[in-house]
Amino acid sequence: MEQMQELGQVVDVRGGTAYVKFTRTSACGRCQACGMLASQNEIVIEVPNELGASVGDMVAVSIRSKKALGASALAYAFPLVMLIIGVALGWLLGSAWGVFAEPQMPAALFGLGFAALSFVLLKIAAPLYNKKVSNVYKMVDKDKF
Repeated sequence: MEQMQELGQVVDVRGGTAYVKFTRTSACGRCQACGMLASQNEIVIEVPNELGASVGDMVAVSIRSKKALGASALAYAFPLVMLIIGVALGWLLGSAWGVFAEPQMPAALFGLGFAALSFVLLKIAAPLYNKKVSNVYKMVDKDKF
């Protein structure tokens, strides 16, 4: 399993969760596995606080890049696929079945409707998917830096 390790600072601790801030480094490569957008230079992520870190501690966090990238791919690909399906269905209704006079309007409306539906479905499925990718981040070391 491919893993990366990044160094960050604990900025908050709530219960068994530490909130760790990472700053983009030159070695980062902009892979977005941690969830940081290309335009961002910092990100705060939630990590199980298995090592008892406190606010201000420097910690090493292991990122399972394959799982993180898979989650990102799903979040971007599913709405795109739903948009294409909606456009195709709208176009079929508009042209092949003669329901509408012009196929462009139903294609656009169905495309937008299906894209919006995809976000609702992703929101509903989030708790199930979060269990699958819940161990993307793991605190592996603290205060030895």
